Amino acid sequence: MFTGSLVPNVTIFDAEGKLDLDKTRWHMRWMFERGVDGLFLTGSYGSGPLMSIEERTAVFEAAKAVAAAFEGKALIGHVGCIDTASTIALAQAAEKVGLNAVSAVPPFYYKHSEDLVLQFYRDLIQATSLPVFAYNNPETSRFSFSIGTVRKLQEMGLAGMKDSPLDVGFVSRVFYEMKTQKKDFQLILGTSKGWLPFFQMGVRAMIAGMSNWAPEIMTALTRATFEGDMDTSERLYLLMMDLSAKMHFTDSTIASLMGLYARGYDAGFPRKPMLLPPFDGPKYREIRQWLEDAFAQAGLQMDVGSAMLV
Repeated sequence: MFTGSLVPNVTIFDAEGKLDLDKTRWHMRWMFERGVDGLFLTGSYGSGPLMSIEERTAVFEAAKAVAAAFEGKALIGHVGCIDTASTIALAQAAEKVGLNAVSAVPPFYYKHSEDLVLQFYRDLIQATSLPVFAYNNPETSRFSFSIGTVRKLQEMGLAGMKDSPLDVGFVSRVFYEMKTQKKDFQLILGTSKGWLPFFQMGVRAMIAGMSNWAPEIMTALTRATFEGDMDTSERLYLLMMDLSAKMHFTDSTIASLMGLYARGYDAGFPRKPMLLPPFDGPKYREIRQWLEDAFAQAGLQMDVGSAMLV
């Protein structure tokens, strides 16, 4: 069972769009040192759909090497591709590398029926000995999981589900049905939004994008929650929600890289067609102020790098 706050970590590229493993490894290590519990690799934040199988495997290998220096860090490889064969190949690569589990969004771009989506997961589950998590993200996959879909997937051996929409009715039904029927299945929140109320329900893991650029805040929130310090966790939860809302002015991958630059860290580049705003633009200074204010409110020290833009 995965617990705590994992991060859908960004993959870093150089100015020409080539995979920058040195900076990607630095970023993984930086987050682990600040208390992140694990990585969700090559998902949406991680630019997985923009990468080849070989590139995604290289990121898996980098994560495994970095995590070896820490204790108890979870590694989930997102292996979802537009086709089944590539998804299976990536899952088998993740197993060879030694990740803890794999996750996959349903095959995207084309709109598939439930029967075809079920067959996709059946093939994936049969192709690897790693635990397989479905990733409910209808905005990108054009497929929405129903309670009936989840039941069928559970019957074929699905280990759990990462859910991003966080529809309360759907998520609570999946969770309480799993709990009351004692099913071997884990529900993971695909975002930090909703962490406190879903924790009270019994959910114990989330995948929080904010940890890409402010892991200290997410670590403090998670620890306070697990320790039962609800006054602190409620205060940090509201602070996290406010800061997260401010950062939703653009794509989450771009915002994450901008957050790192605003803290003075050279975070490389996204892969085109994604582009960072010019470094002399005012948004970086605005983000820096948001971060300074949030860290001060949280009572945390915000370290900064030497690549100062503001």
